[in-house]
Amino acid sequence: MATLAAGCFLSSFSAVASAAAAVRLSAAVRAPAVAFAPIVGGPACTHPLPEPNLASGEEPKDLLWPVSKMELGSAGVFYLSRGSGVTVAVIDTGIDTGMVKAGQVLGSDTVLPGASVEDMGGSGDYDCDGHGTAVAALIAGRENGIPGFMGVAPDATILPIRQTSDPAQPGSAVRLADAIRTATAAGARVINISIAVTEDPPELKSAVQEALASDVVIVAAAGTGVAIPGAAISGTAITGAAANGVAAGGARANGSGARKDLKYYPASLPGVLAVGAVDRNGDPSGFEQQTSGVNISAPGGLMAVPAAGYPGRLTAEHGVGFASAFVAGTAALVLSHRPTLHNWQVAQRLEVTADHPAAGGLNGAVGWGVVNPYRAVSTVLADESRPDPSSAPGNVVPAGEAMPGHGRTAGQMTLGVVLVLGVPVLAAALRRGRIRGPRAGA
Repeated sequence: MATLAAGCFLSSFSAVASAAAAVRLSAAVRAPAVAFAPIVGGPACTHPLPEPNLASGEEPKDLLWPVSKMELGSAGVFYLSRGSGVTVAVIDTGIDTGMVKAGQVLGSDTVLPGASVEDMGGSGDYDCDGHGTAVAALIAGRENGIPGFMGVAPDATILPIRQTSDPAQPGSAVRLADAIRTATAAGARVINISIAVTEDPPELKSAVQEALASDVVIVAAAGTGVAIPGAAISGTAITGAAANGVAAGGARANGSGARKDLKYYPASLPGVLAVGAVDRNGDPSGFEQQTSGVNISAPGGLMAVPAAGYPGRLTAEHGVGFASAFVAGTAALVLSHRPTLHNWQVAQRLEVTADHPAAGGLNGAVGWGVVNPYRAVSTVLADESRPDPSSAPGNVVPAGEAMPGHGRTAGQMTLGVVLVLGVPVLAAALRRGRIRGPRAGA
């Protein structure tokens, strides 16, 4: 069984430490000392859901920074696209249908009946951990639900697939492959994978290749929610030693030691959009994540997300798994606005329109930069008529005849890709070195 490094699937919320032990959330957002009756997420859950660690009825604006960083809202990208008509599969811990029924963040018209690969034939319509619910909300949460919170693509459709329900036993790479196949068969246009395995068995490679051949955009976390011991999680309330083993206000962390030399899968597989996490300053977050092979980044520092089992409540969380949700949501926005694009074109568009690192070029930890939903949707790319990646350079195939899912070189990807806005893409694409699309033996 593959070793799984769960994006935020860590055993449980840490107890609030004493003031001498760790830096905490400010008093404005710290959860009050109120005892909640344990709430269990579903019939097969063996433990209660984590209690919210933010005060009820308050809007923790400092922890809602991703909304402003992504420039979400009707004055921004929502004027052009809201993700309508695009189904995003969320391979995670399932979804809290109680929150769906409440209609505050995710409505019944937003979430499809869920599936499960943890217990074949089971349901993904409950969440024992809360992580899957939070990821789904970041992708497609309504902006008129919890004050201040909104997802990236509020009109997108969520297909929850429960790959695990117990954070202590998060599953295997083979089970993850089953989940990818389930999502592909169900017609998902985007697959978000906020978990990461450290092995890539043939079953996982095959499932990824089948999804890519079906023109599915696969977005995967290139790391975990484990805080690197001693690292500062800049832009959040967690700094220094507080990031090691204790997260402020009860946000999940685990000081198990950095393993930055590891590769995470399926993020490291060809054709998968590998996502890293950044803080509000755009710097790499202090989590275990790949230092190379990242394609793009998104917010992953401490942020407020909906708390499963507690309608209307927010809780503070962080991790690379949340970063992938922002990228998956942006992919849904692009496909809704430009539905004829192939998966590799969507990935390329997200990368070339990202807010690039100050040093320019490809950065190992943040990729081509931080995803920019508005630019990803609105930027006009010259002659985006799909050169067939399998054809010789210069042979442009009509849009209706383009073949999705073929392997291609970085040089072939540059055909016809020059931003009308004047942003040079040719040199960047040539330096990518990443091959998109399935390859035999990859």
